[in-house]
Amino acid sequence: MKVTASTTIDRPVSEVFVLMADNRNEPRWNTNLSDSELLTAEPIGVGSRFRAVYQGRECIAVISEHEPDRVVTFEVDAQRMDITGRMSFAPAGSGTRLDGEFDLRPKGVMRVMLPLLAPLVRRDFPKQFANFKAFAEQS
Repeated sequence: MKVTASTTIDRPVSEVFVLMADNRNEPRWNTNLSDSELLTAEPIGVGSRFRAVYQGRECIAVISEHEPDRVVTFEVDAQRMDITGRMSFAPAGSGTRLDGEFDLRPKGVMRVMLPLLAPLVRRDFPKQFANFKAFAEQS
């Protein structure tokens, strides 16, 4: 299942990129994520691994694409599904246009459940992007 979300943030691209690329920030804005820790050495870039807790279940997120101020892609391996999340960044006046593309690949029973949950999932991604916008503008 593919899902998209977009927002415009009143902060420069370089600042927005850094906030998004560091998954340790995500529990501060994503209501589904309760914890995230960096498992590899800094600096953050391609190959950086994070252990996160999503809806009470542990998952691993790895950065597979990292082009500062342009794009960051996370490959997430979770019990219920694998997710590729690609965020692209572009100047928008004095702020940043953030576009996200998400490919959700369910596993096991979620293959049956995800189509039923699709309307909720499609509403959740824009909500989380709105949360990120608020977080980024306050940071």
